[in-house]
Amino acid sequence: MKNIAIVTGASSGLGRKLAIQISKICNIDEIWLIARRKNRLIELGNSIYKNFGVNAVVIPTDLADVNSVSRIYERLERVKPNIKILVNASGFGMVGESELLDRKSQADMIIVNCLSLFNMTNTCVKYMSSGSGIIQISSAASFCPQPYFAVYGATKSFVFSYSVALSKELKSKNIHVLTVCPGPVDTEFFDVATRDENSIKDIFKKQFMQKEDEVVDKIIKAYLKRKTILNTNILMSCISLFSGVPQRVLAANIICKIYNR
Repeated sequence: MKNIAIVTGASSGLGRKLAIQISKICNIDEIWLIARRKNRLIELGNSIYKNFGVNAVVIPTDLADVNSVSRIYERLERVKPNIKILVNASGFGMVGESELLDRKSQADMIIVNCLSLFNMTNTCVKYMSSGSGIIQISSAASFCPQPYFAVYGATKSFVFSYSVALSKELKSKNIHVLTVCPGPVDTEFFDVATRDENSIKDIFKKQFMQKEDEVVDKIIKAYLKRKTILNTNILMSCISLFSGVPQRVLAANIICKIYNR
């Protein structure tokens, strides 16, 4: 049985960097790279094989297509691998007044950020075993309502709540779930998330923006330490505290104990 890793959003940003690090440090036979841009995936897959000797399976997929995950499920059914690690890094955001933003694009955001993440997770868990793990890329935007980031913030609130709850459910199976809540990271995300004609990257860059490599390094360390939640800098930890996130996690622990009585 093959030991594999699966990474969505692997063509750029945190997904790409995590795919590289996982290939480097994890004992896997194969890594499945999922994203829309085929050429970037091929380039990444070739680099991974050249540098780490890990076979890469390129799966060009638009996760805004609600049927896309079913095709991945069909591949899993054929191969029947052991999934050592799943990384859900696919996602995008839009900034502006929700009523003025394109409705279809916002609906696609909900599909990619929420439904596809759920479908990927729910599908892949069935091919995991003791010691496997999941990395879910949420956001500090999940901590509280986000005016001018309304739909994106709501999607990441779903990711946070679902992933933290899932970590409790899977604990008895020794399947680890890490929920990552970064603040602004200097990736292509901010080339998509625009307000009017101006990139919002410059709003955060001087004081808040983190580099990809810094965030990925923290994610890998947190995963290896089997942490449940990662805030990627002190500011995000403070926002998490003042937004009541620790109380929400405590409530999840209490609810889990009630159900397990």
